[in-house]
Amino acid sequence: MIASMIMGYLAFVSRGIRWKYLIEPMGFKTNTWHSIHAISLGYFTNALIPRAGELARCTSLNQMDKVPVNRLFGTVIVERIIDLIMMASLALLSLYLDYEKIVAFFDKTMTADTGADDDSGLWWKLTVASVIFGALLVFYFFRGKFREHPVYGKIKDFWLGIKEGLQSFRRIEHKVPFILHTLFIWTMYFLMSYIVVFALPSTSGIDPASGLFVVIVGALGIIAPSPGGIGTFHYFAMVGMGIVGIAKDDALSFATLVHTGQTVMTLLAGFIAMWMMYRIRRKRKAQNLTELSTDG
Repeated sequence: MIASMIMGYLAFVSRGIRWKYLIEPMGFKTNTWHSIHAISLGYFTNALIPRAGELARCTSLNQMDKVPVNRLFGTVIVERIIDLIMMASLALLSLYLDYEKIVAFFDKTMTADTGADDDSGLWWKLTVASVIFGALLVFYFFRGKFREHPVYGKIKDFWLGIKEGLQSFRRIEHKVPFILHTLFIWTMYFLMSYIVVFALPSTSGIDPASGLFVVIVGALGIIAPSPGGIGTFHYFAMVGMGIVGIAKDDALSFATLVHTGQTVMTLLAGFIAMWMMYRIRRKRKAQNLTELSTDG
């Protein structure tokens, strides 16, 4: 499990370095470790509040290196698009290597009887769609009034910053290292889960192809909107392990080992990041006081 935790943190480090490559084309200089700590804090926040990590990492790096949040948010969107492409590529590879297992997984998960009322779900979707459509109509017919409002200018500036962050990908100077870091990150994601199969006698015989299948289906549990993938990761990983031929109890043990190791690593990295941010703030506060006393 220690090796899995180390690999998980190495992915954080690589992400931090890769993020720096996206920020540099916008003309901002960031400290490498500040970027890594911001990444760690983002994952730490995600473990507590689903989907809040992206905002946390952007605001933390803004506080440390004064990079505008909207521009950082644009780079995060770029990263998420790249991650989606990588995950889709691995899913296609798994589909090629283990087509039957992928089909069996979707048969098990998609055909399960949830007991939900289909009509109520349909009405809920129609209601949300109607509200969105109505809001768009209001904006269209009163767009002139909206443009005169100060809030419109702030929203426009925020969007332009995001747009600049999105465009930073095309201006990356270190393209080859960026690609290598992307490959390294996803290699670590695979290995940090696959290496755990050797911790249990019942799972030690799983081959890399089956391991990739389990990693892919487990990732679906992490994507689900639950704090740190608690429950959802375990469920999907157990289903995947069951398809591979692992007993339920052993599958749960595997999922628990992987999830616990990564959660502990994320919490430790997050606490370290918060401590470093505290030190940076205290140091800057002392510098500001020194400058004020000197000017006085």
